[in-house]
Amino acid sequence: MNTDKNNNIDNIIENNSIENKNDIEEVKPIEEVKPIENISSNINEQEKTIEDMERKKEEIKSLIAKEKLQKKEERKKKRKKVGKAILKSASVASCFAILGVGIGSGAVLSKSYVAKKEQASFKFDVSDVTEASLTDNIMLTSNSASSIFKEVGDSVVNISTKISGGFFSADMQDLGSGSGIIYKIDGDKVYILTNNHVIEGASYVTISVTGEEQIEASLVGTDPSSDLAVLMVSKQDMNKAGIEKVNVAKFADSDTVEVGDFVFPIGNALGRGKTMTQGMISAQNKQINIDGKNLTVIQTDAAINPGNSGGALMNTDGEVVGINTAKLSSSAIEGIGYAIPSNIATDIADQIITNGYVERPYFGIMGKTISENTKRIYGLQTDGVLVVEVEEDSNASKAGLKAGDIITSFNGKEIKTVEDLSVAINNCKANDTVSFEILRDVNKPMTLKVTLAPSNTSF
Repeated sequence: MNTDKNNNIDNIIENNSIENKNDIEEVKPIEEVKPIENISSNINEQEKTIEDMERKKEEIKSLIAKEKLQKKEERKKKRKKVGKAILKSASVASCFAILGVGIGSGAVLSKSYVAKKEQASFKFDVSDVTEASLTDNIMLTSNSASSIFKEVGDSVVNISTKISGGFFSADMQDLGSGSGIIYKIDGDKVYILTNNHVIEGASYVTISVTGEEQIEASLVGTDPSSDLAVLMVSKQDMNKAGIEKVNVAKFADSDTVEVGDFVFPIGNALGRGKTMTQGMISAQNKQINIDGKNLTVIQTDAAINPGNSGGALMNTDGEVVGINTAKLSSSAIEGIGYAIPSNIATDIADQIITNGYVERPYFGIMGKTISENTKRIYGLQTDGVLVVEVEEDSNASKAGLKAGDIITSFNGKEIKTVEDLSVAINNCKANDTVSFEILRDVNKPMTLKVTLAPSNTSF
């Protein structure tokens, strides 16, 4: 009888897919029915026993259903817990897929984790979620973005420019507006770094920290080739205008920035006061040409609007990684802005502050890129720069370079375009002696040496 009873329970357990019999240990075994000696006299007792068995069955079923419900709730809680962990540690990936940036939704940027994987192919594994990794993460939320602006916003200034006009040039007319960055303090002198095109042609320049005051600035020097300039204001004048604390910007090593890093342009957009936008680094060391100037820049998808020029491109630590300088504008283009890397900008600024100008190497030629069309016309088989004119008495002339020569290499760098040659020259210093390779009479290779003369631009 005991065997039949246990088999009955086993059947119930098996039919309800219970994996462990111990899960229903609290169910008491069904009591054994005593042998029936007199059917007619014990029929009521049998009926009672059957009712008890049915009741026990119902109790078992109830316990099984309760156990299933508990397990279902436990699985649901586990999924919810893992889901929260995924949201905390993978929100950068989700923000890339949905928003392109991770500010409004509260992304998590883990320096230790992201450094190991490219953000462009960020993949998340639940096994990576540990208490330690979550602790090491840096929360990048709208609150932290606003704290960056509050902390470093005053190191960026609005710039207003005027030009002389009217009768005897006595009247001043508005020329334009832009932005600048408080770069350095030396005693009473406060140096401000900006773009050359922001102050170019101006007769009168003022800066403002809050947008309420106007403080007159003087020009220290400019470097049109890099589109950079340095202004100077008196710290005493700033204090008189109500600026009690002068916040000097912190500059980061721009060589360490990577594609996918979050950045925040801050500047005087449209001349209507300081604003901050958000985005990321799209490309590094891009070569662009603006008004005949070859610039090495950082590309970003963050909004850089007129008036932002000369302002700061900040990283998530509130440090300047670039000087906002240009954007591409077209109905077919969206989210392409450029900033001069901080390492280039600080080197130029220091030279301007020290010397009043930037000493650049000078070659002394006019050249033209050999295009495919030029190759067909003249039967050329090589890339390079065709020398159109050599300046008289220049060091290039003294080195033996002639019009019609084709420059194919300069200081060990292959030359295919005028831009390549310009970059190669600018990577040298004044008074450096370098070698360069040419083709003369189309097929005669030669190697020449030249000492690059200094080309000073002072103001």
